[in-house]
Amino acid sequence: MQTFFTSLYSALISIFQSQRPADYGLYKTDLFSLVGWSTLGVSLLLVLAFYYVFNSAMRTGMFRSTHWALTLALAAGLGVFLANSLSKSHGAEVSSYLGYFMVVNMLVAALWFLLFSVLLKRWSTYARTTPFVGPF
Repeated sequence: MQTFFTSLYSALISIFQSQRPADYGLYKTDLFSLVGWSTLGVSLLLVLAFYYVFNSAMRTGMFRSTHWALTLALAAGLGVFLANSLSKSHGAEVSSYLGYFMVVNMLVAALWFLLFSVLLKRWSTYARTTPFVGPF
């Protein structure tokens, strides 16, 4: 999976910035994989919480598309936070590359959230049609 995350982040960041920083080796060996797994886990936990804790077990009535969009925004915001905090704690220099990495991870977190929503919403008691109705 390290190759998957390295390829994903390298390709998406290269859309914004083609020049790699001096500490690119740190990103390639440690950060892409660590941040990728962390983002995937956080997105999965938020989807499980939205569909199965808040809308099945607790019956809070948070099944509207607005609630789903707010949870998506939370996942995206946590993606930015994870990329920033994990990169800085592993010694990455503050640079434009780190900024683009945070933006890309925000998008990746939102995409993971959308994918997990499509895959896991059907077994929710109250939110099986949130955010959209369809065969998914």
